[in-house]
Amino acid sequence: MSIGEWLAATGAVLMAVLLGGLLFALVSLVSTVRRLRTTVERLQAETLAVTRAMQDALLDAEHEVDRVDALLTAAEGVGGRIDGASRLVTRTVTNPVVKVLAIGTGTKQAVRRMRTGDRRAAR
Repeated sequence: MSIGEWLAATGAVLMAVLLGGLLFALVSLVSTVRRLRTTVERLQAETLAVTRAMQDALLDAEHEVDRVDALLTAAEGVGGRIDGASRLVTRTVTNPVVKVLAIGTGTKQAVRRMRTGDRRAAR
């Protein structure tokens, strides 16, 4: 065997080894890409489910916010009505009660003076 033949055989063996390594890497890469594709499809399905759930939760939250807003508006209206009623009761009841108390106090003093016989002028 001559050196040329030996170099050709060695080169062929090296090329076969390199081709085998390249084929192994290619098969490994294809397998990894398939697993990656499967993972991406699962992730996409889960993401869509989570997105739908988040949209549903957002719609529920918007509904609840609207409900709370309506309740607060109603509560403000009731508070305003109570405030008005309180002012009305104060105006309606306070003056007569003060007058009745004043009459009662004056009557009490007059009765006491009549019993004691005190005739001095009111202070």
